Amino acid sequence: MARPEIERILSCDESGRAAIEKARDEAEELLAGAEKEIASYRSKAQAELDEFRQKEISRILEDADRRAAEVERQARDYCDGLEKSFEGRRQDLLSEFLRLFKGEAGLEE
Repeated sequence: MARPEIERILSCDESGRAAIEKARDEAEELLAGAEKEIASYRSKAQAELDEFRQKEISRILEDADRRAAEVERQARDYCDGLEKSFEGRRQDLLSEFLRLFKGEAGLEE
């Protein structure tokens, strides 16, 4: 083998190694960039998910507050109705109670 041929082989070998190194470096850069993008997408997705959860929780709490206010209003209306009913019948109930009490005590006239 002639010396120029050996030098050419060595030169090709060296350029092949350099090309491989360059390709490896580029691949590592691409991988690092991809990992960075993935982390960014994950962060954005998590932020969107947190925002969605917060909105849903707020909506649920608002609905619960509305329902609680409605139940409270209904309960007050019911109590008011009972009070009015009792007021309307109080005299009759008191008279009936006194009649029964006198009857039990033997105080009937």
